[in-house]
Amino acid sequence: MTRDRFQQVIDKFLVPISEFEGPVMDSTYFFHRNGSFVFSEGYCHPPGAFWGMIIKYPLPGGHIDLFGRSYGWTHREYIDGELRMIPDARQLENQFRVVPGLKEIQGEKPVFARHVARFPLSDFQGCFDAARSMRILRKDYPWIDEAVQKTCRLLDWDPERTGVTGSLSYGLVEDDIDMVFIGSPEENAAVAARIRRYLADNPEGRVVELGKEWPIRFHYADTLICPFFRYAEPAQIPLLSFRMSVEEEGVEFEGTVGDDTHNLYLPVLVRLTEIRRGDGQPEADRDLIVYHGAHRGELWRGDRVRLTGTIVSLTTPDAGARRAILVTDEKNLQRVAGSSR
Repeated sequence: MTRDRFQQVIDKFLVPISEFEGPVMDSTYFFHRNGSFVFSEGYCHPPGAFWGMIIKYPLPGGHIDLFGRSYGWTHREYIDGELRMIPDARQLENQFRVVPGLKEIQGEKPVFARHVARFPLSDFQGCFDAARSMRILRKDYPWIDEAVQKTCRLLDWDPERTGVTGSLSYGLVEDDIDMVFIGSPEENAAVAARIRRYLADNPEGRVVELGKEWPIRFHYADTLICPFFRYAEPAQIPLLSFRMSVEEEGVEFEGTVGDDTHNLYLPVLVRLTEIRRGDGQPEADRDLIVYHGAHRGELWRGDRVRLTGTIVSLTTPDAGARRAILVTDEKNLQRVAGSSR
C-alpha cells in the first residue's frame, strides 16, 4: 500500500522511539501512538516518562491541515474570529480528553509539574530531533537555508549549531522559523544580547502576537525568527535533576533580577535580590524558578518584578537544599513599570 503524504513526511523526520537515547530535552516534539504531537517541558523528567503537553491532535473536521490530515489544538482556540490562548487548567483537561486513561496514570505530581502531564515514553512512536530536522530542512528548502545563514551572520553564530522546534521539527513549513541555538549558557546569552541590540536599533523588527510583545522574537531575512535556546551539554543544565517540596503557597513578592544567566530556558531560573513580601517585609535573596514557557527570555538583570509564587525547598545534587520561589502560572508574574531594559 502506498503511504499517504502525512506518513511520508513523518517518516522522513521521525526518530523511532527505539533509537531515542535520551535524556529528554526541553522543547522536543514527540509523536504519540494516537497521532498527537506532544511537546516536552523542561529537563527534569520522571524515569521512563516526560512532562509535556499535547499541542496538536487528530480531529476529524479540525481546522488544521497537516499533510492532508485534520488536526486540532489543545492550547489555542478561535473566539469571534480571533485566535486566543486557552487557560492553563483547561489545556490540562484537554490532554486527558485526547488520551483516554492518561489522567489515571498521573500519580502525585511535583508542584512544578501541576500544569503539565506525565507521558510514558512507551506510548510514543518516536521524536523529532532538533538538529537533525534542521539539516533536512536546510537541504530541502533553499529559503530556510538562506534565512538561517543570514540570521547566524547577524548573530555571529555557527549555522551548524542550530536546530528547529515547533511544527518545523516534523516538516510543516510555514512562514516562520523556530530556531534553536545550541550552546553554553555564556554563548547563548551572547546571542540573546545581539538580538536585543538588533531590536533596539531596528524597532520595526519587533514581534507582537497574541496580545503581547515577545522580547527576543524578531523579523529578519524576510521571515519571523522565534529563538529557542538549548544547553549544549547536560552538565550545563542547573535543574537537570532536583527535588522540590512546598513550604508556603500564594505568597506575594516584589524583587529585582540580579542574575539572568539562565533566563532563556524552561524553566527560567534567575536570581532575585532586594525582595520584599506583599506586606513589605524583606526577604533574603532567592532563586526564582518559572515553569511557564511564556516567560522564556523575558526577565533580565535589573528588571523589577511582582509575582505571586510558592516558596519551595529545592534540592539539587551540587548545591544541596535551599529555599527558592516557584511560579507556574503566566499571570502570576509581571514586570513592574519603570524597570530597565
